[in-house]
Amino acid sequence: MKNQILTLFFLTILLVPIKFNAQEEEKVTVKISGFVWAESIFDTRQTVNARENDVLLYPANELLDANGEDINAKSNFNMLNIHSRANLKITAPSFLNAKVSGLIEGDFVGSANDKIGLFRLRHAMVKLNWDKSELLAGQYWHPMFPTDVFPQVVSWNAGVPFHPLDRSAQLRYSYGASENSKFSITASTQLDFKSTGPNGASTEYMRNAAMPELNATYIRGLKSNFIIGANIGYKTLKPQLSYTYNSLTYKSEESIGSYHLNVFSKIKINKAAILLGSIYGQNLYEYVMLGGYGVSGVNSKGEEEYTNFTTGTYWFDVDSGLIGNKITLGLFSGYTKNYGADDVITGAVYARGSNIDNSFRVSPRIIYGTGNVKFRFEISQDITSYGTPDANYEVHNTNNVSNTRFVFATTLQF
Repeated sequence: MKNQILTLFFLTILLVPIKFNAQEEEKVTVKISGFVWAESIFDTRQTVNARENDVLLYPANELLDANGEDINAKSNFNMLNIHSRANLKITAPSFLNAKVSGLIEGDFVGSANDKIGLFRLRHAMVKLNWDKSELLAGQYWHPMFPTDVFPQVVSWNAGVPFHPLDRSAQLRYSYGASENSKFSITASTQLDFKSTGPNGASTEYMRNAAMPELNATYIRGLKSNFIIGANIGYKTLKPQLSYTYNSLTYKSEESIGSYHLNVFSKIKINKAAILLGSIYGQNLYEYVMLGGYGVSGVNSKGEEEYTNFTTGTYWFDVDSGLIGNKITLGLFSGYTKNYGADDVITGAVYARGSNIDNSFRVSPRIIYGTGNVKFRFEISQDITSYGTPDANYEVHNTNNVSNTRFVFATTLQF
């Protein structure tokens, strides 16, 4: 009932143009925009995915029956409209000599697989802008997802597991010494995109660590044809509050810290653009990428200790820009590699794709239309190498599994 009330309230707002008098000189204004998104998806085999097979990660591993037949070698088809979206862009009277703006945005993807089709909050943030600095507070793209450089794919996966996908509650301060460069520092927590642990995917591990994730980002060339940037971050998780040893329960003291590094670039050539990036990091699970952590031993008090899994990814995207009057072409390709755990794994594993050595994708696309209505078509070829992990969870004796995905989407922007 709560979700239905929120959805009705949000849609009612969208139907009413809003202008509130806040001061005699300045007003609050709200601009309404969004799109209707209808897509059809066909896969040649079963996949590892989210949201009714909408968000593709990689092909599912072979699953042999009693006759040696691969159960997962079965095609799959679905039609979805859940990514239809609406947003409110808000401007307000100045505060502390800063320009004030805000954003509320939602869709119907739901916050989990069992809530698909229900209204979901994507963004809800306020920004204060001074001449050379900016303060952002609220839910927005995680710093690992640079809005100036990211894959332009048709599929609703933002290039995962090769490129991160994450929105988070955050407090971000940015400073630009010039219009061409920007440095920002961010403290963030988790909501829809969660780390995993003994109790499954949950925000509790970061909350119980009592420390936000910290990120620093630098981007140069914002007003030029060559953008380059880097992001570095660190987070701490506390997997459990207590543990049992010799049939007695004790307060937990162990936690695990992990880092990540993301470098990215964009080159503009007339209407075309080349985008590329690389990520190297530990425990990347909440970014919908390979990785996580596991139990590496027991300390002198009998409590489990943890070690990170390390992952590397490399991706590029070529976008032609508009060709003629109505056609845009593009190509995305990505590669991700599991580098195993920092220490020998002796217990439980909390990770995604721990039996995967590497995965590769190439996705050509074509978009037709320049107005409010567009047709979008994409083919994604994925090849994933499954195998047997050793003690450090480096994967050997691999076997390649492939899938081809066809996506057709019709969109109406307003």
